[in-house]
Amino acid sequence: MIRKFIKRTSKKAGLPPGTPVFVGKKRVEKARISYIDYDETRVEEKEVKDIAQCFPFKDTPNVTWINIDGIHEFEIIEKIGKHFEVHPLILEDILNTTQRPKLEDFGQYIFIILNHSENAFL
Repeated sequence: MIRKFIKRTSKKAGLPPGTPVFVGKKRVEKARISYIDYDETRVEEKEVKDIAQCFPFKDTPNVTWINIDGIHEFEIIEKIGKHFEVHPLILEDILNTTQRPKLEDFGQYIFIILNHSENAFL
């Protein structure tokens, strides 16, 4: 019975800041990656198997939205962070699904966290 009084420690306890650790509830089995790439004249939307297929968008003038359903596969987040030069502390925020909503403009990219409650859409 003593077990219910013992507080669990965080998975991140003892790790240096910026260490990629998924915090939260796993919502899908396998991660799904998709993108929307657009400019003034066209829109392309596609699901991809590997995050590396999105890397060429870094060097285009288009606007590209990369969506990842299943961030529990933190290797995907690490790869995209490395390629698009996303700061390790931002990657840590991405992997923490309990993070509070926020918006930060880094010049090269805008970082937005929006959370919703399980009951928000009832």
